[in-house]
Amino acid sequence: MEFIINGEKRDLTRADVSERLRGHEPDRVFEYSVVIDGREWPVKQAFGIAAGLPHTAFTSQTARRQLRKLGFPVDMDQPPVPAAPSPSTRSSRGFDPTRLTEIDTVSATTSFTWLHAGGITLDSDGWPSFPPLPRAPGLYRFSFRALEPGGRGTVYVGESVDLARRGSNYRNAKTDRSSQRTSRRIHKELVRHLRIGGEVAFSIATDVVLGVDGDPVDLRWKSARRLAENAAVLLAQLDGEHEVLNIDADLGAAEPVGDEEQPTRIIAG
Repeated sequence: MEFIINGEKRDLTRADVSERLRGHEPDRVFEYSVVIDGREWPVKQAFGIAAGLPHTAFTSQTARRQLRKLGFPVDMDQPPVPAAPSPSTRSSRGFDPTRLTEIDTVSATTSFTWLHAGGITLDSDGWPSFPPLPRAPGLYRFSFRALEPGGRGTVYVGESVDLARRGSNYRNAKTDRSSQRTSRRIHKELVRHLRIGGEVAFSIATDVVLGVDGDPVDLRWKSARRLAENAAVLLAQLDGEHEVLNIDADLGAAEPVGDEEQPTRIIAG
């Protein structure tokens, strides 16, 4: 059976698994187990030895999937429940991370390509005019070009189950009576930037690859869109080349409360 992990093609058969596990002893099973030649193994240990990979190079989900494809039975054991501290020690002892038992390792990668949909302009009524957009789920990105040579541009990244409808929301969120505060905020940023001669490009991504095996993900799932969106926002924050309009509450910024709209700054690069 051929499979791909971290971009590398590998081949593994049932006979390979049995042969490569000989001479090894199974560790204690905490959650998922697989039975191979009458012995119960933790799935990550068995797959790692058989495939010649460290346990950090793949997820438990990948191990379970590949072992099932080879016909090995995979089961889930009940994780051990730590003993509750006694009343005399519950309040006096602090959190001790060394007492925690490792259950599983989560490793997720996501990749996609931004496609330039077109520029945003102001129509004769002074409203933002968007390029044609698909009625499909995906990600989108506003790229505000810096007004001064050598200045920093500004980006805003979002996700939607319907990109065309999301563009319409931004266009029509002209009044503060709109219930979508983010749409109002970005609408104002667009109008002010374009009125002073700025340029705004609009990009979309409708195909996202997720996971170490490079599996495509269904973007109708909000969790999938949010994962890709957050990855794009984080990378933009880390590269330092752009100002990021996405609000990060953990860093102290927050959306306006109620009907009180905070003054919107003009993007100057």
